[in-house]
Amino acid sequence: MSLVSRIWAAIRTPRARLMGQDLQGNTFYELASGLDRPKRTVVYKNPDDMWDYVGGQKRLPIQWSAWLSHTRPNAPTTEELYADAQRQIRVKQNAALIEARDREEAEAMKRLREETRAELLGSPSSRPDTTTTQTHRSQSAQQGSHEGAVPSTSTNPWDAAKNAPETEAWTPQLRRRGS
Repeated sequence: MSLVSRIWAAIRTPRARLMGQDLQGNTFYELASGLDRPKRTVVYKNPDDMWDYVGGQKRLPIQWSAWLSHTRPNAPTTEELYADAQRQIRVKQNAALIEARDREEAEAMKRLREETRAELLGSPSSRPDTTTTQTHRSQSAQQGSHEGAVPSTSTNPWDAAKNAPETEAWTPQLRRRGS
């Protein structure tokens, strides 16, 4: 290729300008065009990774995604990317601490519920003591007999309901209009 053809090719097809690189090694380029918006592209470090990014298994940093979609006018700096990576690490650590604390609280609440249930079901103080209840009943019966109260009879109040007369079923009569 001659020198003149190389110069003509360089003028005719402008080269993309390297704008930056993310922490994974992907490079980002901007190609000025005659239109208002320049064309922005990414060249992945490993060409086989392109399908991981397209498929969603891997993600570009949000700063570069915003730049590629022209949401952000300027390319992000490496300092900004490092600061965001550190922030993400801190968020993950804090989330792990919160999850551990929540697990401990849940286990403590479960132990407390089990202890309370065991106290309510297994404790002798929670069961009614039959000897104290029987002595209380006998004392109240003795007091009632001394005060002239009517002694309780052992009749069942539902016995009277068994002897009540049965009601008859009512069926409405069919009536014709106009008659």
